[in-house]
Amino acid sequence: MTDGETETEVLEIVREVLDVDPVRPEDDLFALGFTSLAIVKTAARVRERLDAELPLSAYFDAATVADLVAAVVAVRPR
Repeated sequence: MTDGETETEVLEIVREVLDVDPVRPEDDLFALGFTSLAIVKTAARVRERLDAELPLSAYFDAATVADLVAAVVAVRPR
């Protein structure tokens, strides 16, 4: 999976979990409604769909969707 495909999938996961559309890479996750419950749901979907295991702290540290994508790309097997 390319980085662009990873970004597309993360955007889709965030859309699903937060029930917000559109979602853009530059969007602030917490302004969109990212809560601790949403983080747990997002983490489960990222793990399942993208085979990326991130610590929950990485989700809290990601200010934007793009930050979250970068964190996922960094841990995904190549």
